[in-house]
Amino acid sequence: MSPSSGRSIRAQLTRLGLAVAALATLLSLAGGLYLALRREQNALDSNLLNSASILSQVPLVAETLEGRASPEELAAFLEAATARTSDIDLILVGDTQGILLYAPDPAQVGQPYPGAKQGGALSGLGPYTSNETGPMGSDHSAYAPILSADGEVLGFIIVGVYLRSLTRTAFTTALRFLGIGVLAAGVGTLLARRLSQRIKRSLMGYEPDDFARLFHQREDILDALEEGILAIDRSATVIFLNAAAAQMLSLDRTAVVGHPLKEVYPHSTLSRVLRSGQAEYNVSVHSLQSIRVQADRMPIYDDGRLAGAVSIFRNRTEIARLSDDLTGVRHMVDAMRAYTHEFTNKLHVILGLLQIGAADKAQAYILETTQGHQEAVSRIMRQIKEPSVAALLVGKTSRAGELGIRLALDRESSLSEGSPWLSPEAFITILGNLIENAIESLNQSSCATKEISVSIREGEDGLLLCVEDTGPGIPVDLRQRLFRPGVSSKGPHRGTGLALVQDVVTACRGSIRVESESGVGTSFFVSFRREDPEEPKEGTACTAL
Repeated sequence: MSPSSGRSIRAQLTRLGLAVAALATLLSLAGGLYLALRREQNALDSNLLNSASILSQVPLVAETLEGRASPEELAAFLEAATARTSDIDLILVGDTQGILLYAPDPAQVGQPYPGAKQGGALSGLGPYTSNETGPMGSDHSAYAPILSADGEVLGFIIVGVYLRSLTRTAFTTALRFLGIGVLAAGVGTLLARRLSQRIKRSLMGYEPDDFARLFHQREDILDALEEGILAIDRSATVIFLNAAAAQMLSLDRTAVVGHPLKEVYPHSTLSRVLRSGQAEYNVSVHSLQSIRVQADRMPIYDDGRLAGAVSIFRNRTEIARLSDDLTGVRHMVDAMRAYTHEFTNKLHVILGLLQIGAADKAQAYILETTQGHQEAVSRIMRQIKEPSVAALLVGKTSRAGELGIRLALDRESSLSEGSPWLSPEAFITILGNLIENAIESLNQSSCATKEISVSIREGEDGLLLCVEDTGPGIPVDLRQRLFRPGVSSKGPHRGTGLALVQDVVTACRGSIRVESESGVGTSFFVSFRREDPEEPKEGTACTAL
C-alpha cells in the first residue's frame, strides 16, 4: 500500500518529534534563560559590589575628594581600571553634594548626579546595587561610600554596566539554547524515523490507518458470516462475538464482550478447551433450547503459550430435524424390510400348517409370533423415547431375528427424547455400529447361543451404553488396535465402524472400554460423565458451545 505522506506514520512521528523538540526547546529556553540570567545577575552583582568596595578604599579616590590629588590623576587611574576589566562599563565618583568628579564622559564632570541622594551611599551605608537611568543611559550599578581616614563620608563611587550588556548576555544565552533545540529537533526527527520504521515492520508494512481499516474490514467480513464465532482469552473472558453468534445465542454484543463467559453464557464449556488444550471438530450439540448447532472449538496459541479459545458454530436446526426424520424413516424402512422377509417365511409356515390340516397349530403359531413382536416393539418404544434410536433398535432387532440372533433391550434401559448427553446422530453412530458388529460376528460364528444384549442407562450425572454378544470374542492381538481405521477381524476393506465410534466418543469427551473372552463373547462399554460437578447437565462437550 502507498498511503499519502501526510498521513503516513513516518510523517506523523516526524511532526510529533519536531513538536516535542520545539516545546522542549521553548521550555528549556525559558527556564534556562531565567536561570542563566539569574546566575549572571548574581555574579554581576557580586562583581560590581566587590569592585565598588575595593575602589572606594583606594587612597587616590579619597585624596581627590579631599583636594590632595588632582582629578586628572583620578581620571587616568579609573580609565585604566575600566579598560582592564571587561565586566565594568562605567565608573562614577561624586562628592557629598552629588557633584561628579569623574565620569567616562568629560561633559558630565561637575554636573550633579540624580541618583546620588536617592540611595544610602552618602549616609555611609555599605555597598548596594541599583537599576537606574542616568545621564549616560540605563545601567545596573553598585554604590559604595568613600570614607576618610577618620570614617567621615567624603563622597560616593558607582561601578556599573549598561543594560545593553545584559541584553547581549541574554541574547547569547538564547542563541545557545536555540542551537541545542535545533540539535534536539534533528535527533528527534532521526529517532522518529527509526521508530516509524520499526512500527511499520511490526505492522507488516502497513500504515496504522491501513491496518485499522483492514481490521474493521475483517470484522465486517466475520459479521457477514452465517457461522457464529465466539472467542475467549486465557481467563475465559469473552473477547469477540460476531453478529451470527449474538443472534443464535440471543446475546447483546456490547454487553457481552469483556465479561466472563460463565456470566454471560453459563451453559458453555468452551473454557474446557483452555484446560485440555485440545481442539474438538464437528461436534453436534444443542447450544440452546430448540437450537442445534455443529461446532468446532480450537485453542489459540501465542508464541507457544495458550492465549484463549474460539468456537465456530453453525445453526443446523432445520437440517438436523430433517436428518432425524430421514434417519428414523431409514431405520423404519430397514425394520419393515426385515419384517416383510420374516413374515414371508412365517406365512409359508402358516400355509403349510393349514395345508396339512393343522389349523389349531397354525392359530397358536400366529398368536405366539404376533405377541412376541408386539411385546418387543412396545417395550422398545416405551423405554426409548428418542424416535431415531427406537427405530434403530426395532430395525436391528428384526434383522438379528431374521438371522437367527436374539437381540434384547435391557429392561432397565431408558432414554429421554432430546437427550442432553448425545445427539441422535451420535447415538445412531455408536449403537448402530456396535450392534452391527455384534450381528456380523455372531452370523459368521458357529456358536450355539447367539444373543445380543443392549443397555442404555441415562442419568443426571452420566450416560452408559453397553452392547454385549455371545460371539467368539476378539483376538488378543487386535484389541489394542481395534479402533484404528482399517483394523478388523472380518477381512480387508473393513474396520471403519469402530473408528467412527471412537471419533464420536472422543469428540463428546466420553470413554470406551472393551472386554472380550475367547468363546464367551465381547462387551463394549461407552460412558459419558460430567468432569466438573459444578457444571450443569447441559455442560458436556456435546451439549454446549
